[in-house]
This record gives sequence, structure tokens and C-alpha cells, in this order.
Amino acid sequence: MGITHLSGLEVAGVPTMGMSGIPITNGSVFFVDAVNGNDSNTGAADSPLQTIYGAYAQMTDGANDVAVIVGDGSTAATQRLSLANAQAIDPNATTGTLTWAKDACHIIGMTAPTVVNPRARFAPPTGAYTQATFNSGNFIVVTAQGCIFSNISVFNGFSTGGSNQIAWTDSGGRNYYNNVSFGGAGDAASAQSTSSLSLLVTGTTGENTFVNCEIGLDTVTRTVANSTVKFAAGTPRNTFTGCNFAFQTSSATTIGILVSAASGIDRWQKFDRCTFINNVQSTSTTMSGLATLPASAGGLLLMKDCTLVGITEFGTDATSRGQIYVDGAAPTAGTSGIAVNPT
Repeated sequence: MGITHLSGLEVAGVPTMGMSGIPITNGSVFFVDAVNGNDSNTGAADSPLQTIYGAYAQMTDGANDVAVIVGDGSTAATQRLSLANAQAIDPNATTGTLTWAKDACHIIGMTAPTVVNPRARFAPPTGAYTQATFNSGNFIVVTAQGCIFSNISVFNGFSTGGSNQIAWTDSGGRNYYNNVSFGGAGDAASAQSTSSLSLLVTGTTGENTFVNCEIGLDTVTRTVANSTVKFAAGTPRNTFTGCNFAFQTSSATTIGILVSAASGIDRWQKFDRCTFINNVQSTSTTMSGLATLPASAGGLLLMKDCTLVGITEFGTDATSRGQIYVDGAAPTAGTSGIAVNPT
């Protein structure tokens, strides 16, 4: 179903058609409705597909096709990622992982644009469904470039989870995320794994933009030194603007940002007006530091007008702090932005 040459508004830098949030495109628009759809349909608004796997199969690499995830205000319309649903479209699929490998193909949620957990949602099946059945620790993996992901949420939690559970991986680069909620480590097993993440940004392309995103969960208590976001493989120039990072932990060593190894980043990673909220008034343990960087990380973290709550330092040690730059009102001993109780 093609939609072309339409006029519209611009919201957060993205041209849209009216109030739908669908970018103006010379490609095809596929509506995806978990409640009313069928993957044998055309994908038109009055003939929606049922699964994101079905929509992806019909999209064309580089064509600016759009998958519109239709929400109904509740969890009923959640897109359920599973091995069975993947195999219904591709019998050769070996995992339930949604791999997004087509450049300039976009996912837009048609739902209220709430910052926390928009109801155009991706999650595993309800009930007893394990990471072992899903057959991968990777939930959604983006290897494409030039994609827009907007007004959607991801919950990566199983009835029984596992280690190395990663909600969203971007290894493609030059992608745009607006109002996306990344919820990783959503079950007890993954919250106790040092390698579980909400977001992995990796690869030498980088240059992704995240705007008004919610990153991390505070509904499951993390018990070990795992991180919310990890940068790896020399990723450069990623920008986070107005994003919120949520924490609930029983360990002081839980962190928000991890650079995987020497030369894990390149140039800079910018956090502009971001908030990092550890729920210390809701039983969470104070975190000793926000970010861990190895010696010779390969680049720097710039924290511009950011706020830390329930987190003692920007860096977990002197090596990390030496590669973090903090800018804000009246910096004092590198503590600008660390929220305190009024006297």
C-alpha cells in the first residue's frame, strides 16, 4: 500500500501525516494490529497484518517503508515476539529475535505518545514462556541504517529468563529513536546477570540519535553490577537528548553506562538534559557511580545539564571520571547535576 507526495507537519524533526505520526514516505505503509490483523492481509488500514514479522517480510530494503503498530490503550495489542510467530512467517527461523536488517524501513507506534511504556508494545508471550524457548538472549537487533523508531516500547522479560539478555541492539548506526521505551532485564534471572542490558550500541558507524526515550526498568530489582546501556566496538557520536534512565537495585555496584573495553567508543557520546533516577525513596540502594569506562576508552562521555538521583558519582572510579566531562550550572568539584535534598 503506497502513500506518496503527502503534505504534513513536522514533529521532533520528523515529517508526519496529520496526527498519526507516520513519516511522509514514497514507500509503502503497513498497518500491524495484533488484535484485528491477519498476516495474509494486505497491510492496508482496513486490512491490517497481525505481526511485525509479517510486516517486515513485505518491506523493501531502502524504500522508506513504514510499519505502523496499532495500539489499543492496553496490553492486548502487544506485538508478541516468539519463535513460533517468527517461524509462521519464516519456517527457517531458529529464534524469536526480530532482526531489522532493511535500511530506511521504519516502525511507528499509533498510540498515545507517553514517555514511559507507550502502548504500541513489543514483549514475549504471556504466561509460561522462557528465554530458552525463545532460543536467544537478543530480543530486537537492528543492523540496518537510516531507520526511524518512534512511539513504541519494548519489554524484555520472560517467565524464566537467562543471562546476557539484551532488549535492543543497534549495530547498524545512523538511526533515529524518538519516544522509545527500552525495558531490559525484565525478569529475575536477567536482572541477576552481569551481562543483561536494556540497550547495546555497537559497531563503528554509530551516530544514532535518541530523543525523549525511557531507557531501563524500575519494576524489577537488579541485584548485581550490570548496566543499562553498553557501548562497544568503537561506536562514535551517539546523542541522547532529554532521555530518562530508570533504576531499581539492591546493589551499589549497578551502573547506568558501560564502555565495554579499550577503544569501545570513539570521539564522544553526548547526554543532553538527561535524567538518571535511582529510586532511593522506594527501597532502591544508592549506586556508587553512573558510568564505568576502561583505560583508553577511545572517546569521552559528555554530560550536558544532566541530573543524577540516588547516584553518588558520574564515574565509578578515577579512570572513568577522567574520561567524563560534566557541564551544568555552577560546577563544583565535578558534582554539578547530582541532585541533593534541600537543607
